[in-house]
Amino acid sequence: MPDTTLKHVPGMQYASAVPVLSADELPENVFIGEYVSNSRPCVIKGAVRHWAAIEKWRNKDYLKTRAGHHDVYFYPYEYHISAKRMEAGRTTMSFAEAIDRLHSEETKVAIVATAAPTELLSDLGRVSFLSKAEPAFSYPPARYFFYRNAGTTWHYHPFDETLMCQIVGAKKIGLLNTDAPFHKAVRDIFFREDYYNDASAFEALNNVDLPWFSASLEEGDSLYIPPLWWHGIIPVGESFGATATVTWRSPLHVDANAIRKLASGDIHMIGGADPAYFQYLLDVARKTGLEQELKTGWARQSLSVLG
Repeated sequence: MPDTTLKHVPGMQYASAVPVLSADELPENVFIGEYVSNSRPCVIKGAVRHWAAIEKWRNKDYLKTRAGHHDVYFYPYEYHISAKRMEAGRTTMSFAEAIDRLHSEETKVAIVATAAPTELLSDLGRVSFLSKAEPAFSYPPARYFFYRNAGTTWHYHPFDETLMCQIVGAKKIGLLNTDAPFHKAVRDIFFREDYYNDASAFEALNNVDLPWFSASLEEGDSLYIPPLWWHGIIPVGESFGATATVTWRSPLHVDANAIRKLASGDIHMIGGADPAYFQYLLDVARKTGLEQELKTGWARQSLSVLG
């Protein structure tokens, strides 16, 4: 069930809330200087309440007419971190058929995660606290998560900044910095995903005081998720929901930190090391004197624990 993503993690009931800010009162220099530059997550209330998607995406006929011809993967379960879990029962269908299924009460748990319907980009807009940003290099500019009673299991983004924008419905999110103590033990548990079906998977860490954080999103809110922060997501309610994530490139020192962690083996390129990313990372490595660290980290990807 979707709530196991958070419920089976010891300490989540005592998690600290991330800072909650108002979009109307958040200057860009504060968002960039205090949060992005320091990789600190925060909830921004009302960040995207002005987007056309807030009204349009709750109408299934609009979504079908606008982008129904695209083929998408339909997953009759939550969005998991491991390829083995994700490929087991997925089917390919039109976006229109997927939207119908996600609105049907006969569907108990399902999700569509895609960047394909480019026609929906025009329903997104800008945010007042981020006027200029370089395009992300490892993620598309926007991804869409249409779901019914489905969240996303624990994962992190190795590179690039993410603004998770809640369009339809509400969500709860747990977060943990990869800099937290016992990271490798936590990482192994999250990568295996045993905790999803087995509440005892975290027994070895039951008495460990880890700095968990939590956040809640309502329609029109956004959660800023820095790279290298674990996050697990559950829906609030069992009906149709929609989330959009928009991405942009991290500051140079943030990418440099990730390259060092890649070299040490503390992190992995979740989903695999796409050769297309290497040239951008090489540019960062040259600017920061981390060429050897990048080569070491890239070579480690063949030893990734993901499967």
